[in-house]
Amino acid sequence: MKGIKHIFFDLDHTLWDYDRSAQETLLEIYSQLELSTSSITEKKFINTFYNVNEKLWVKYNNSQIDREYIKKERFNEIFSSTGVDVGQSKMASTYFMNHCSLKPYLMEDALTALNYLSNRYKLHIITNGFLDAQNRKLKSSGIDTFFKVMVTSECADSRKPSPEIFEYSLKEAGASKADSIMIGDNPRTDIQGAREYGIKTVFYDPSGRKRSLADFTIQSHMELLKLF
Repeated sequence: MKGIKHIFFDLDHTLWDYDRSAQETLLEIYSQLELSTSSITEKKFINTFYNVNEKLWVKYNNSQIDREYIKKERFNEIFSSTGVDVGQSKMASTYFMNHCSLKPYLMEDALTALNYLSNRYKLHIITNGFLDAQNRKLKSSGIDTFFKVMVTSECADSRKPSPEIFEYSLKEAGASKADSIMIGDNPRTDIQGAREYGIKTVFYDPSGRKRSLADFTIQSHMELLKLF
């Protein structure tokens, strides 16, 4: 792509397969805590996690809660809303935080795209995820060596879609608005945030059903080989 030197990726749901990793970890928790003896099914446990988790992350991205609140309250809310003994929530939370990020799963063809792009551009990460967990994800999935810079909300003291995190990221990478592009799956935090800051965007939407104001939209990482 003409003029582009730096590509900034989101991590969860864009490169690293959060859904597969989370569901596998949740099933491990379900088994270890013997939740089958309660009134909750595996499906309900997983669905409740996603409902609660999504609401908490919206609050986190809007600076309404902090990291510690998510860690302490996520499984409390899940268990209390499903009738499971909340006394087990701390154990579940610790297990999830320690094990989910160790899963090696990537989105389909993400590795192929990274191999191709890394020979032509400088690659970086901008994520609202937590630094320790995101580092583990990069290493466990074997893609840590592809990236020159990883900026988390903790590093930048700001969160996508805030312009401050994009400004911080470009400065850390030695990049400019004109020679940078953002690739992500979230229409608001990744795409709207980057566009409002003034850099080009690629919206990754495997479902093909979402809308965004991105400069480009892809459903597969293989499309990046043609785009770039």
